[in-house]
Parts: sequence; C-alpha cells; structure tokens
Amino acid sequence: MRRRAALSFIVACTLSACAHQQTPAALPGMAWSLHEVEGEGAKLAFGQPQSDNVVLMLSCAPRSGEVRVSANASPGARPELELSSGSRSARYPAEVAPGLGESVLVEAVATARDPVLQRFADSGDLAIAVNGRRTPVPGDKAKAKQFLTTCRA
Repeated sequence: MRRRAALSFIVACTLSACAHQQTPAALPGMAWSLHEVEGEGAKLAFGQPQSDNVVLMLSCAPRSGEVRVSANASPGARPELELSSGSRSARYPAEVAPGLGESVLVEAVATARDPVLQRFADSGDLAIAVNGRRTPVPGDKAKAKQFLTTCRA
C-alpha cells in the first residue's frame, strides 16, 4: 500500500515536479478532489482539476486510522512535514524519497484523529509546510470531513 500510494503521488506530480522546485503554491483554479478506489483506498488531493499538477495528497486505507500526507519538495528537504489548520498545528517525522526530475517526495503518517486533522474536517482549511515554506490551501469542508470519516478506525 505504501509503495502504491507513493507511486500514485509521483505519477500525479509528473508535470509539477519539473515546474516546482519547492512545495508548490496554491494557484487560482486549484481545488480538492476526492477519490476512493477499491484496493487503493481513499485519496484527497489538492491541485488543478483534470491535470497532474498536485500540491498535496492525503491517502488512507478505509477505517485504518492512519493518513499518509505526501508533498513534493526541492532536493535536500528535511525529513519533516508540518500541517496546520486554524490554531492547530503538528509536525511529523517524514520520509524523503527520490521523486521525478529534481524533486523529492516528502511523506509523513498522521492519525485520522490528530487535532490538526480534526480541525481540517471541521473547517476544510489546511496548510502544509516543508523546509519551512508554508503553503495554505483553500478549504472544502465537505470533502475533508468525508475523507477523514472514511479513514477513521
């Protein structure tokens, strides 16, 4: 599952990996999309619709209680990822793996009941930081709540 999620994210970032050398910024027209594929679990991605330009991907196996957070970053990224929503924030140890082009893939695991993800489900607002570069993403409360409900054990 871990390799499949990483591969899915790398494929989704094919175009953006070449264009963005750091955690990409949210651009006008970007939105959340929610997908659940049998055998792959639920995926909540923020990026440009109908494209491979993905800023952030959250994935989980249904009712696993774990959420994998993935973002692409520049080479030399620290093995740490920070999520924040409203007044809540949390830092997670991460794995850094080669991505496509010059980018790297930064992945961390959170629990679906972490306070920052609870706040995300309540508000839809979330920001991610890699190497200290914070990228806020506009909210979609309905998709955030549906995704986290699927993930909770």
